[in-house]
Amino acid sequence: MVVHPQDGWWLEGGGQMKIDGRRLVAMLMVVISTAGANPEELSAQAQRPVIGAGAGIAGGVVITLSAIVARARFQREYIDSVEDLIHWQSLPMIAAPAAGVTFGLAGRDALVGSIVGSVSGMAIGTAAGAGIGWLVSRNQESPWAGAVIGAGVGLSVGGLALGLIRWSEDDNPDLSFPSVLRFELSVPLP
Repeated sequence: MVVHPQDGWWLEGGGQMKIDGRRLVAMLMVVISTAGANPEELSAQAQRPVIGAGAGIAGGVVITLSAIVARARFQREYIDSVEDLIHWQSLPMIAAPAAGVTFGLAGRDALVGSIVGSVSGMAIGTAAGAGIGWLVSRNQESPWAGAVIGAGVGLSVGGLALGLIRWSEDDNPDLSFPSVLRFELSVPLP
């Protein structure tokens, strides 16, 4: 089967099979009904990765902006053209949605934990970054730059930390928690 972007799906023998929205929904309903699973449960399982990807895209924008500001502030490297975006700072635009989809596939607890951790981490990071920027330098752009950098760092740390914690504590995750990420910390007390 060969895909032609303007005309739908083409069969190899020269025949054409157009798929519109109604046919696609009908085919999905057949697949769902033959799978023997609860349609509401399948719908929720399909929505979480989409929500995670959307939140990841928004988070990726914030983290990328944070990386651009950090690069401009500390390395004095600025964006002069679109080609300058093809660098390490554009990696969050891929990694953050991938993390969001992963937390969405893991289950509700992991996704909610990641979103709550991202938002609260971004708020705390923004305030801390603005305060540090104001204390460290008297340049008028320092609090703003510190706030943007802090927002990206806080969003990254908060989202990953709380998402992983909630995923590891979930009694019935949709996706098993990777054993590579499990670790214990014990402190002997005298």
